[in-house]
Amino acid sequence: MTTKSAVHMVVCFLQLCIVKGQIICERQMVAEWQVEPKPIVVKWTPRENICSDFYTECWKMNKNTTREDKNLSVPQLCPLQLQLGDSLFISSEPSFQSYGMNLVNVSKEEFINCPKSGFLQEQLIFVCQIRGLHQVDPNWLGAGTHYFAELHKRGPALCKMGLRLNVTIKQQFCQQSPNAPLCSGHGRCLSHVWEKAYNCHCYPQYSGKFCQKFDMCSIKPCHNNASCTEKSEGTRDSYECTCPPKFSGRNCTEIVGQCQPHTCLSGNCSNVTPNSFLCECDKGFTAYMFIFSTG
Repeated sequence: MTTKSAVHMVVCFLQLCIVKGQIICERQMVAEWQVEPKPIVVKWTPRENICSDFYTECWKMNKNTTREDKNLSVPQLCPLQLQLGDSLFISSEPSFQSYGMNLVNVSKEEFINCPKSGFLQEQLIFVCQIRGLHQVDPNWLGAGTHYFAELHKRGPALCKMGLRLNVTIKQQFCQQSPNAPLCSGHGRCLSHVWEKAYNCHCYPQYSGKFCQKFDMCSIKPCHNNASCTEKSEGTRDSYECTCPPKFSGRNCTEIVGQCQPHTCLSGNCSNVTPNSFLCECDKGFTAYMFIFSTG
């Protein structure tokens, strides 16, 4: 059997093994930041975990894309979204060892069209060909989206059959300082599948980039149908009540024309009508009484 025939048989065999018309990428649409980094292992083989439609198969969501995004709908390994600090391992089939296969860092266009020859040594992901389990150097896993594709010295070109992988590395912006709790302990550090980073999603009554602000109006401090406006006084959260007619005070609990604490400085206060009061002075003070009325 000639070398050409052997290569043709290998290609045909792998094509029969590729999953077609089946949604095989299990992904969560929203992920929560994990404090401890985690290892991820990707099987570098076209026999499994290959998706063709970038949205319905690779991400299990409805199509609502631009023309540019549709270009990503090519056979590929299930795309990854990792946290900054996670470790990535590539596991290859023993049968690939004889082909001198490696991974190469490519542009988005080269990812879509598959790489050609002529890549620089510094674009190779590994210093030697893939054999067994290899860890991807963290230098290749900086924040952003990276495109990796199969590059071979001999044997079948398997990129167009799915041996290409796009990896998005996300960092989190959920801490005011390195030692501060995520989202000030008042929210969750989350990222949607199409977002570029993790950000705080605050619990009710909290707001701000790090959920550091407590919404005083949420506890309804203003009474008697008064409106509440959140204010910020320096670093302390505050609020202001706008009182309806006949009510006053910080929380609109005081009735205009009614006795309040210290209304009569040296005497007793008595409510006469819903909007009038009477002061009766103590001994030693001017002995007279008066009525205050709001009309």
